Amino acid sequence: MKPMEMERIFKNLPQKKADLILLILASQNIGARVEKKLTPGESGQVRQFDILVFREQTADAVKSVDQYFRENKFFGLPKRIQEVEISSFNTPAAYVIMGLLLAIHLICLKLGIHREMILKFGASSLYIGQGETFRAITALFLHSDGQHILGNLAGILIFGAPLISLSGYGTGPFLLLCAGTSGNLVNAYFHQTALLSIGFSTAVMGAAGALAAYQMIDSRRPFQLNRLIPLFAGATLVGLFSQGENTDISAHVFGFMAGIFWGFIFFPLSKILRKFFRPKIMEPVALFLVLSIFGSAIWTGF
Repeated sequence: MKPMEMERIFKNLPQKKADLILLILASQNIGARVEKKLTPGESGQVRQFDILVFREQTADAVKSVDQYFRENKFFGLPKRIQEVEISSFNTPAAYVIMGLLLAIHLICLKLGIHREMILKFGASSLYIGQGETFRAITALFLHSDGQHILGNLAGILIFGAPLISLSGYGTGPFLLLCAGTSGNLVNAYFHQTALLSIGFSTAVMGAAGALAAYQMIDSRRPFQLNRLIPLFAGATLVGLFSQGENTDISAHVFGFMAGIFWGFIFFPLSKILRKFFRPKIMEPVALFLVLSIFGSAIWTGF
């Protein structure tokens, strides 16, 4: 008698999800087998599980699991357990960025060069149009007053830290820098004035836009417009509380749009690159690029 063949129907599951699916199948008298494997992750080897069922029961197994999640989606049971924990309070890179912004602001005030630095490194269409594109980067790290910088520090916690937690300690800041710089460049293109614009809020709005892009392209869940409402509301609040002299509302809007644009490129590309390069390589390289770009911008300005 020919043995019954088994078919792999669920792959790369975390343990909790695999246990739940096994329980669902067992309740329907569907025979299943689980295979454990180790895959490379950010913190080393990660245990993942594949579930196999007899080929004759494949259709029933898929139907039972799908029906269970559809019936229980209103009780807080997601279709796929999130494997990456997103946290605002467990992201050292975000605190480093906050400390850097605060240190720059305090040093400028202490040395009495605050106004001089804004004139020398603030973003302005007049100067950027003359080739001083470094201003689109350096302007992100300058703030007009205490309210301005505190609003942006809060924005980093709300949007920047989750983005860094989601993407990585190197690639996250790189995405922030890309979105913020792009927002300033586009803003300078459309605003043909000599107005000097400063502040990290363009990058903060870029983080909000990138998170919105992630929500839209996340294949684990069907897109729902109401999931973006908290992002829009939070971005509006950050914009309101990060006002100050030399701030530009339109730069916030362009920063948000730039974040969406780069998010649509970054997240799919990052997923591909991680198949070839481990995070232990990608993150330091991305962080080195961020520091190099920032350092080059300051050097060019002087």
